[in-house]
Amino acid sequence: MSLDIFGAVTGLFVIVYDGQHALRFTLGRARSVVGPGIHFKIPLLQTFRVEETKHTTLDLEPQVIQLSDSLVYEVDCKVVYQIVNLRKALIEVDVLVTGLQNRVVIAVQQIVSRKDRHTVTDVDTMCEEIRAELRSVEDQWGVRVLQFGFSNIAPSPTTLEITQLELLAREKQNLFEQLTAEGMTEEAAVALVSGAVVSVHPDEPPPSMRRRKLEDREILGALGAELEEHRKVVETEQEPPDDPTEPFDGGSEEEHGA
Repeated sequence: MSLDIFGAVTGLFVIVYDGQHALRFTLGRARSVVGPGIHFKIPLLQTFRVEETKHTTLDLEPQVIQLSDSLVYEVDCKVVYQIVNLRKALIEVDVLVTGLQNRVVIAVQQIVSRKDRHTVTDVDTMCEEIRAELRSVEDQWGVRVLQFGFSNIAPSPTTLEITQLELLAREKQNLFEQLTAEGMTEEAAVALVSGAVVSVHPDEPPPSMRRRKLEDREILGALGAELEEHRKVVETEQEPPDDPTEPFDGGSEEEHGA
């Protein structure tokens, strides 16, 4: 530490530590790249810019991205990179970390926004596409992206609610088709499916709940009338016919008098 202070005060040398490299500038022109050690310089004529060249992890800010099917997802990702050409990393871009963050964010938004709710779960394919998008940046800025990955890909609360409603609607449709295929009338199937939906949503707003209950009551009333009519028909068909062998009682006195 004292050596660093002495070098900064005198301006005679610079110390480059392990995991770092430095680019020497002479009269403002980039010259050579030097590795770890003590490097002497000519005051006022030479300067050194020291940068970390070991593996560096870059955490990106969470992003909110709209997919191709208009659903919104929250995306978090990380990048591990290394400087492989210090001259390009210091000359071709003003601030390497900021520039790399911006380019990665643009690449992530371009790739993820092309996906839909089904393909967004293919994380490996998206990572490969993003790394391919960043290859031009690697060549231009003298860095190498060693690893890219998503730490979180999750639907937003609104998107999650929409997805759950779609799943519920699909389940209702499947249940309705199953009931009607087994011989149940459409009114009865609708009544059963509606009752199941009411039980699944106990926290539904009161006006909507009352309206749904009225509709269900009308359907159940029609279903009850249909079942009662069906029962009467069945009872009529099951009544025993008049027995022709029953003895004749001779009729009433009035009939004899006639």
